[in-house]
Amino acid sequence: MTFYVRQCNTCGVLPCAQCEEFLDGLSFEKPREYLEFALRVLRVAEAGTLELLESTCTLQDLFKEEWPADIVEHNLECATCGRKFQLFADTYRGHAGWGLTGPPVKLAALEEAASST
Repeated sequence: MTFYVRQCNTCGVLPCAQCEEFLDGLSFEKPREYLEFALRVLRVAEAGTLELLESTCTLQDLFKEEWPADIVEHNLECATCGRKFQLFADTYRGHAGWGLTGPPVKLAALEEAASST
């Protein structure tokens, strides 16, 4: 089974100041790289910038001594603009990544970004 991160075309949509730093898709070669990024996502989620929508485990479970499952997935949304992101890892096949999975959907944030340019 192959997993793909769906990349949404959001060209022409102004970046949201809250989630702009997370727009680039990432592929992690080493578990340490994945866990360092997961810790960054956890801190941003705790601050309320990204909201956890669905997951196979909590973000905190990633840092326990025993890995929670062969495949872990966390789907998040920017609290400001509504862009959706996914953090995932498949330890069985040795693949992990981060990617944009949905465009901004919160109209007020889009209008504010457009008016500030």
